[in-house]
Amino acid sequence: MTAVIPSLSEPAIRPFAIPNYRRQWAADLGTSCAFEIETLALAWYVLIETGSVVLMAAIASLQFLGTLISPLLGALSDRHGQRNTMLAMRLFYTTVAAVLLLFAHMHWLTPWLALGFATLSGLIRPSDMGMRNVVTSGIVPRSLMLPAIGLSRMTVDLARMGGALTGAALMATMGLAWAYVIVVALYATSAFFTWSLRMDRPALHADSHTVFGQFQAALRSVRGAPAQTATMIMAFLVNFSAYPFVTGLLPYVAKERFGMDEFGLGLLIAITATGSITSSILLSRIRLPNPAKTMLCFSIVWHVLIVSFALTETLPLAFGLIYLAGVAQNLCMIPMAAFLLGNVAPSLRGSVIGLRSMAVYGLPVGLMVSGYVLNHGVAFWMLAMAFACIGITVTVFMWLKYRRHWQPAAND
Repeated sequence: MTAVIPSLSEPAIRPFAIPNYRRQWAADLGTSCAFEIETLALAWYVLIETGSVVLMAAIASLQFLGTLISPLLGALSDRHGQRNTMLAMRLFYTTVAAVLLLFAHMHWLTPWLALGFATLSGLIRPSDMGMRNVVTSGIVPRSLMLPAIGLSRMTVDLARMGGALTGAALMATMGLAWAYVIVVALYATSAFFTWSLRMDRPALHADSHTVFGQFQAALRSVRGAPAQTATMIMAFLVNFSAYPFVTGLLPYVAKERFGMDEFGLGLLIAITATGSITSSILLSRIRLPNPAKTMLCFSIVWHVLIVSFALTETLPLAFGLIYLAGVAQNLCMIPMAAFLLGNVAPSLRGSVIGLRSMAVYGLPVGLMVSGYVLNHGVAFWMLAMAFACIGITVTVFMWLKYRRHWQPAAND
C-alpha cells in the first residue's frame, strides 16, 4: 500500500501523516508500557513472596529466552504477513496476561507459576522490537524510514520512564491483580490498533517455498552482502560491550559507586532514557546522508562516554555523562536498524531482522562477563576501559574492512 504524505512543515512529524503509522505508534506505546508494568509487577511479587533476589532477577532474564526463535518468527512474518504476525504476537501477550490475572484474582498464583508465565511471554517478547521495525518499513516510504524508526523507538524509552513508575504505583496502592487489569487492557488495545493496520503483503522470495526455505534465503542474503554481515557483527558488539553499562550494571553503579538507593537507581534509568528520547527526536528531524557512518561514529562515542562515566566520581557529572550515553546509544542503534532494513529485499525483511534479533545475546554474555570480573575485585573503571577498547577496536576494524561495501548502500 503506497502511503500518500501531505506536505508538512515539520519533518519530525511527517511519519504521523500516515494513518497506518499513527495506529502502529499507538500500539507500540501501549505494548511497551505493558511490558514495563508487567516486568516490574512480577519481579516485585516474586521478591516479596520469596525474598530471593536471584528469582527476582530471573524474571528479567527470561525476557531473552525466545531470542533463539526470532528467526522463525521473522520467516513466518515474511510468508504470512508482517501485520498478521505482529497481531498474533500481541494477542498472545494478551492471553497470557489475562490467564495470570485470573490466577491472581482467584489467589491461585505462586512465585513458580509467575516464573512460568514470564517464560511464556519471554518466548515471543524478544522479537517484538524487530517486528516493529519491519512493520514500519512496510508502512512508510524509504525516505521516512529513519525518522519513523526513531519515533517508534521513542515508545520504548517513554515506557521505560513512565511505565515502570506506573507499575510501582499500582503495586504499592492496588496490588498485583489490579496492575494486571491495566496490563491486559494495554495489550488488548495494542492488539486492536495492530488489527486496524492496512498493509499489502510483500511477495514471497523466489527461493522460499517453506518457512525453512525463507530462513535459508535470509541466511544467503546476509552472507552474500558484506554490509549486512558487518552490521550484524556490530549489533552483537554493542550489545556485548556497551549495553551492559546502561542497563544491567546501573544498579551496581548506583549502590557501590555513589551510595544511592532505589530512587537514585530510578533517576539514573530515567536520565538514560531521556537521552535516548532526545536522540530519537533529533533523528526524526534530520536526514542522515550516511547512516552506516553515523552508526560507526556513535559506537565509538558511546564507548568513550561509558569510560568517562565510569571514571567520574562527581554525581552531577555522572548524570550528564549517562544522559549523553543515552543520546549516543540511539544515534548508533537507530541508524543501524534503518540501514539494515533499507538494504534488504522487502520479501526478506522479517527473516533478516529475526536473525538480527539474535545479536541481543551479546547483552547477557556481556553482563555475565562483567559480573564475574567485578566479583573478583576488578575496578569498575578498568572493566569499562577493557570493554571500550574491545568495542572501539572492532568498530574501527569493521569500518576499515567493509567501508567500500557500506558506502554505496548508504548513498543510494
